[in-house]
Amino acid sequence: MAANTRFAVAIHAMGMLAFGDELNVTSDDIARSVRTNPVVVRRLLAQLTRQGLVMVKLGAGGGARLTRPPEQIALSDIYLALGEGPIFQVPLLDETHDCAVGRNVGPVLNAVLLRAEKGLLAELQTITLADVIGKVMRRMKRQGCARHVPGAGKARK
Repeated sequence: MAANTRFAVAIHAMGMLAFGDELNVTSDDIARSVRTNPVVVRRLLAQLTRQGLVMVKLGAGGGARLTRPPEQIALSDIYLALGEGPIFQVPLLDETHDCAVGRNVGPVLNAVLLRAEKGLLAELQTITLADVIGKVMRRMKRQGCARHVPGAGKARK
């Protein structure tokens, strides 16, 4: 079963966009950084734009920018903007299914997993894009590579 990386790619992209005052960030730039097709990035940016987190300027010299400072964007905003639906999907079997466990495990698991998802969203609401950028920059600094990134050590204000 393949893992869904859209949320991580969206955070990565928005982290790059946080330096928009110093860099003109395009979908091609982001795609190279996350090693994916630019079309995938453009689709993510379109979703983030529809939810008011990103604005995009098309054409030569175009690029994308955050609509507000990273300190004002919670990870839950990004997650919800992607409209992924439930994190966990449990198949529900109808009452005619032969196995009693199969008929009953789905509703029980749905209740448990819904509570877990609410907890995840509550936690994501406490973490901002600026928090993530700060941790990334500190790791880069320890590795000696932060000097290669405009705005190293600070996010766009």
